[in-house]
Amino acid sequence: MAQEKKYKLGDLEFDTEQEYREAAADLKRIKGLVDKYNVDDPEQAKKILASIKAHPDTFQSPYGMKFVVRLERSAGITSAPPADKKSDKTTEKQERKAEKEKKKKEKRLAKLKEANAKDSQKEKFQIFTPRNFAIGVVIVACVVVFSVFAPRLFKLNNNGDSNGDIRRTMVTAYANSQAELKMQLYTYYFNVVGQTEEEAQKDAQEGLGHYVMDLSDRTVSTMTDSEISDIYGRLVEGGDIQNNSFVEPSEITVLKDKLLAAGLSGNTGNGVEGETAVEAAINSMMDYQYRISQSLCYNYSLLGNSREEAQAYADEDMASMFGEVIYDYDMTIEDKQSYFDSFVKRGLIKDNQIVRFSADPTAYNLPELTPVIEASFFGEESAAYQCSMISYAPAASVFYEIHTGKKSGYLCFRNNGGNKDYIQVDEETSVTAQGDFFWVLGSQVQTGKWFYNQQNIGVLINGDKSSTIRYVYDLTY
Repeated sequence: MAQEKKYKLGDLEFDTEQEYREAAADLKRIKGLVDKYNVDDPEQAKKILASIKAHPDTFQSPYGMKFVVRLERSAGITSAPPADKKSDKTTEKQERKAEKEKKKKEKRLAKLKEANAKDSQKEKFQIFTPRNFAIGVVIVACVVVFSVFAPRLFKLNNNGDSNGDIRRTMVTAYANSQAELKMQLYTYYFNVVGQTEEEAQKDAQEGLGHYVMDLSDRTVSTMTDSEISDIYGRLVEGGDIQNNSFVEPSEITVLKDKLLAAGLSGNTGNGVEGETAVEAAINSMMDYQYRISQSLCYNYSLLGNSREEAQAYADEDMASMFGEVIYDYDMTIEDKQSYFDSFVKRGLIKDNQIVRFSADPTAYNLPELTPVIEASFFGEESAAYQCSMISYAPAASVFYEIHTGKKSGYLCFRNNGGNKDYIQVDEETSVTAQGDFFWVLGSQVQTGKWFYNQQNIGVLINGDKSSTIRYVYDLTY
């Protein structure tokens, strides 16, 4: 005999898939409510209970019902005893009452049957009596009135159901927005970060987990009005919809900012039908170069540079990375073939696919800083800073965001030294300057040249070489 399939949810086990799904949905809703509210606070518990009362289908499993009981206790509300736990005394009264009603009904039926038997000869088949005629007139009048006013009534009802149309529109827009974001996130993780398909799909899916619900793979058009109403209620309860307007989770806003900085906003990453391999590769290269250029300009602007200055720095980096930068989308096929051959020689196109720069700055002899660094300028006492990389393909310049207390700023190392500038560390040692150094933190602005100095990074500022940035290895997690 085949073993029955069991469904598990953590340490919980269910006999049917339906029970499993209901429990999973309820537990997710409960977690959202517990994270958002203090369910032990009487006023907040009453607020949640009012929302549940307005949406009776909020919970479907015993876990949801237990949570409601907990809310009622917190709110100081005593639940009515369940129907199946009434006292024996009440049950007996109901049974006696039902028995009396049954006997009365039997007596009435018997009298009616006897009366019909007596009058059967007098009124047999006498349909057109004055009484029946009067009843018929009333029925006809009702039909006429209904035929006149029913269309207006239905029209009013339809207008009243406009809320249903609004809910469906909101849920549809919510799902479409998620589907588009999911594609952009996948493109970012797969094409930009260089993850595998499975890793990119996993991270894109986790990104959508910041929403109250993930509808990116569901077809809203096939949902019933009841399903739409239930989903809409959950979105309102979870805070993603307020006053019929979307409220975007802060984590989603951060993800979208990353996509915008990478030039991926609104870009699904799909190719164009009918392109040759050369055209597809060059078109992808132009798009890739454009996104890197935009990211570089944005990062240089964070350092306080004007738009023109940021663009000039970005142009230098682009030339260093690609050798040839192409922005002309009106090229002939011969021009594209020429660029294609050039990029193949540089190793930037392989097997008709562009080779993207690594996200690892150490691959280009640039520093990769840990979450914490210590910086000291002009030999003064060092200070610790939280440090996180914000670069997109850091092949020529790498950017970091730094924090200390309530202050925040940015740090940049450029790989543009060209082995021309040498820095005398001491009488016997000289090192090559790697490139430009930029530091902006509040009102503090430092610029100079950076170089590797044993385990630290040395910084040359106006001839002074005592400034250093040190990696912090002894982190406690």
